[in-house]
Amino acid sequence: MAQTALILYNKLSKIPKDDEADVIEQVNLVTDALKTLGYEVLYLQIDLNLKKAISGIRSIRPDIIFNLAETIGNKGEFTFLANSVLNFVRTPYTGSPLIPMFQCSNKLLAKKELGKIGVKTPAGFMLNECGKLLPDRKYIIKPIWEEGSLELDEDCVFLGSDKNFIKKIEQKSRDHYFIEEFIEGREFNNSILYSESGPEVLPLAEMTFKGYPEGKPKIMGYKSKWDDKSFEYSHTRRTFQTSKADEQLRDRMVEICKKCWNEMGFKGYVRIDFRVTLDSEPLVIDINLNPCLSESGGFMAASKKRGLTFPQVVTRIIADAIR
Repeated sequence: MAQTALILYNKLSKIPKDDEADVIEQVNLVTDALKTLGYEVLYLQIDLNLKKAISGIRSIRPDIIFNLAETIGNKGEFTFLANSVLNFVRTPYTGSPLIPMFQCSNKLLAKKELGKIGVKTPAGFMLNECGKLLPDRKYIIKPIWEEGSLELDEDCVFLGSDKNFIKKIEQKSRDHYFIEEFIEGREFNNSILYSESGPEVLPLAEMTFKGYPEGKPKIMGYKSKWDDKSFEYSHTRRTFQTSKADEQLRDRMVEICKKCWNEMGFKGYVRIDFRVTLDSEPLVIDINLNPCLSESGGFMAASKKRGLTFPQVVTRIIADAIR
């Protein structure tokens, strides 16, 4: 008798944006992979009615739950709630556990946890700490909770001397936004996948910004990822070509990725984003637990570069869930 796999995913808004609707492609891809692996596949949407989700899981009694719930109600504050439900029902589920999911869904808390294990990030400031900003440095205002580069674009980058901009951001909610030093250097995405011998860091991907005019911030914002009619989307490229000179930098980022995985309790699959300073210091700018598994996304691009098929990736994600 075939084992049952339940795909849990977030119920979409009535008019979902591309970053939210992307989960449907992931559901379809994971479904095909699970069926290839011999699973009977069932589905459950999750929203803020958590009792309904708990009841649904208990009535299905799956052998494994593949967690594709990115947010609930498309609100970053609710990202970890699906993990809370899964932790409560005590059924094996894919991806990282509840505690690291909560820590990394809040960017400020993630920075603190990284600091505790000796991993460097750009300098961060609360909105009431604008007096600490240096006038000749660039900074970026970031949402504390949101993922998928929501509310993140070049208009978020400003100089520490821009008093008018600072006056505006000081009026924003301190519970929802913070300030981080904007690192002008190169940007890398590092995808990590479970293996029997420990976390495997997949081929290193650099995000390049082609033809950007002088002064235009080079940033992987919402337009770069989701607006296929924008300049940013068409002029941002992912490359896996690294030079001999990058070997030491690559080794350092691999070391950091494994340290984060082991010491922060990650599981399954993760993507960690870096900016590299002009003196070649890699700084973590974001941690994506359970990153997007769509074919155009960075994680699957790195998996394909390693030579892994989608079913092979799913097999390894499940293996970490049930061990």
